[in-house]
Amino acid sequence: MRQRSRMELVLLACTATAWIGAAGVARSQPAQTATAPAQNAANHHELPASIQLGHEDTLRRLAILMKRKGPVGVAASKAAAEYKQHLSREVEYILPPLTLLPELAEGKITPDMAWAMAMTDRTKATREEIFEERARMTDALNGIVAAALPVHDNEAIAFAQDMAADVLVDTELEEPTVLLIGEYLHSKLDAAH
Repeated sequence: MRQRSRMELVLLACTATAWIGAAGVARSQPAQTATAPAQNAANHHELPASIQLGHEDTLRRLAILMKRKGPVGVAASKAAAEYKQHLSREVEYILPPLTLLPELAEGKITPDMAWAMAMTDRTKATREEIFEERARMTDALNGIVAAALPVHDNEAIAFAQDMAADVLVDTELEEPTVLLIGEYLHSKLDAAH
């Protein structure tokens, strides 16, 4: 990852403070659909602030690259489309269960955590689709690198490498953690009923 300037770190800290507020987590809403806006509002759940900030940084950096003239801008636009599609799924049901980790790590489990089971079950059921989305994102990131190399756009190359590493974190850590949360909740809450 590239080194951040002191000003960028200060701005990130201010943004984090604004997002976190008193609750300690960032708020996010699932994408509204024409068929179920009321259902989406009822299913609103929070995301960990660190993840929300990462998403915003990625979108900001993509927006900068999309303004570039030529192949880098075109490739960044394709990557942005893939990222936004996957981000919608992540915000809707993949990532919200991660907000339970601090309580689960302390051994706390309550019936009001049951909301996360439907999300973890859905994540498990759509793993192949999720994998395919991530593969398309990786292909789009490779497109950024291919467009950036001939013009020596090191910023675009660094971004694509950073984002590819994030895709690996999603695949190797976040998704399996969400599935473990689901298994744990099912083992404790299903047994209680």
